[in-house]
Amino acid sequence: MFARIMLLSLLLGYSAAASAVWVRLIAIGPTHAELQINDTPRTMRPGQESPEGVRLISISGGYAEIQANGNAHRLRLGERISPSVMLQADGRGHYISEVTINGRRTAAMVDTGASSIAMSRAEADRLGIAYRDARKIATSTAGGTSAAYVVNLDSVQAGSIQLRDVEATISVLADSPHIVLLGMSFLRRVEMLKDGTRLMLIQRQ
Repeated sequence: MFARIMLLSLLLGYSAAASAVWVRLIAIGPTHAELQINDTPRTMRPGQESPEGVRLISISGGYAEIQANGNAHRLRLGERISPSVMLQADGRGHYISEVTINGRRTAAMVDTGASSIAMSRAEADRLGIAYRDARKIATSTAGGTSAAYVVNLDSVQAGSIQLRDVEATISVLADSPHIVLLGMSFLRRVEMLKDGTRLMLIQRQ
């Protein structure tokens, strides 16, 4: 039921947010609402915006409508929103998301079999990632053994999820993998909720 509520609340899509926040409606009155934003309670009136960038739009019928993480949300008492992204499976059952790595956009495929974010040397060059002086490790590929550099990415964003200091491997091969793999160094820091062909990733607080 929780998964369905989260999915329905975000069917309108997502956009990048300046700062990812967690918001819970903890009290509501005729003229104000009390929101817990991250760990800070804030009493707000319609039209006000918090220092974290959350705007209270309106109060009506026991609901508070807010703007947070780049989206509009309608909260009842006790409900909470988190930074998230919803993905639709493609024809082969893969979940591909637009991501921003160190401020530059690319596409990435969810891969629970990859221990970390992984990309080709050519993609790392395109994204401006410094790796040539990084530690090198042996890796296994479909074609046999290879090698990769291990780096830590400053930031990785998918939807309104924003993670910092995320481990990644850069293959010595120029064209493999053919797409960035969103592996477990990213996925272990989010919750994954699947509903049919849709996959919701929710950032852990």
